[in-house]
Amino acid sequence: MNRDINKIINFTKSINSRIIDMRKVYSFSSQDICENKILVLNIKSKRNIYRYINEAIDKGIIGLIVTVPINEDRLIKNIPVLHTNYLKDNLNIFLDYLYESPLKSKKVIGITGTDGKTSTCHLIAECLTVLGKRVGIISTEGNGVYPRLKQSKYTTPRSDILYEEFSIFRDKNVDTVIIECSSQGLDQGRLNNIIFTHSVITNIHKDHIEYHKTFKNYVESKIKLLNMTKKHFFINEDCKDTISNYSNIKQSKIIVYGKYLDAGKINDLVKPSNISKDLIIQTNRALLYKYLLNENQSLKTIRGILNKKFKAIKGRMNYFSDKRNSATYIIDYAHTEQALDLVLKYAKVKSGKSVLITLFGCGGNRDKGKRSRMGIIAKKYSDKIILTDDNPRNEDSMNIINDIHKKIKDKSNIYIIPNRKKAIKKAFSMSKKDHIVVLAGKGNEDYIVYKDKSISHNDIKYLKKLIK
Repeated sequence: MNRDINKIINFTKSINSRIIDMRKVYSFSSQDICENKILVLNIKSKRNIYRYINEAIDKGIIGLIVTVPINEDRLIKNIPVLHTNYLKDNLNIFLDYLYESPLKSKKVIGITGTDGKTSTCHLIAECLTVLGKRVGIISTEGNGVYPRLKQSKYTTPRSDILYEEFSIFRDKNVDTVIIECSSQGLDQGRLNNIIFTHSVITNIHKDHIEYHKTFKNYVESKIKLLNMTKKHFFINEDCKDTISNYSNIKQSKIIVYGKYLDAGKINDLVKPSNISKDLIIQTNRALLYKYLLNENQSLKTIRGILNKKFKAIKGRMNYFSDKRNSATYIIDYAHTEQALDLVLKYAKVKSGKSVLITLFGCGGNRDKGKRSRMGIIAKKYSDKIILTDDNPRNEDSMNIINDIHKKIKDKSNIYIIPNRKKAIKKAFSMSKKDHIVVLAGKGNEDYIVYKDKSISHNDIKYLKKLIK
């Protein structure tokens, strides 16, 4: 046993020598159940540390393991404390020990990128399920053995939550684990020491700059996944140059896929009736083609999968029809300028000469620079725009909307309705025969965040009430 792990185990047993299951001893957040638990506080800064610890003491913790030195006199109660630097970078090694290497002998696939991560996770999971594989999935839209997923609060959960899921996957005889890897999750080390068999980068555009500070930092967080991958990386042709500028990854390990690069092969394999002009579908098919080829699947098998009608993923290009007037609604999670551009471009082509109504907002305390650019994109394709709330968080709703609005030159047919339910109701009342209405930004999310409160709201559920 690693001596540092042994030190932690001995500390734990000194508090309770009768422990049977070590996995049930630890709590990894003061927000979790703390009574009779040892709090493991894996942090790099002492900011608010005593508030967190004392909050956990109030909830009944019986010991503390912390990665930074603390002044025990500032604790509201005298409890056993262990300071260890080891867990800063090696928490997952410790968890792997606790859970007895739940990923051993399993194929692990990591998916990252600015847009399309969730869709890609689910598409690959569905493909592998068709091939008779049992697939565990960690994604924005839920965790579990595909397709039975339970709701998740995170794209990439905390390390302790991840390993709890991995343990369940092992118990349920999963052979492949697919993990949606956010830039924050990679940057914060939640995936450290996990060996990925393959990884995918869907695309890279400027995003989460409020967290990463620079585009370079953002890209480098994504590239961490490649350095953790044992076999091949599948990289969208749209971002191969970006990757090459920031990485020295061996070219032999990179497999490039793309809607244009693989168009010839895809057209040979897909029935003419199934060929889509939707660039999103084309790109996904290109990835599946390259991935399945890499897995030594026959062209017959690949042809069957590429012609398959895949299950819709909640909040990702979901279509709804209004029986009153044949208006079409598209709900999508698009919250970046590139994603919004793709969705609206597709909607405009689909609508032909009809009216396109776009409803969207931007999140507060996030990249302010993209707001005006998203406004310009919306105006480029839309006949009418409704600006509304996304997740304002700690910003004023109207300030966010004004940021979106200010660089749009032609301000005609723009409606400002911060309340999202009222905004959707307005779009509903405006829509007429054959109109297309795009509700962008929230997808299948069940809330809108205002400061420290989350207001219950789901675009899909609310729209269904209107069009029933």
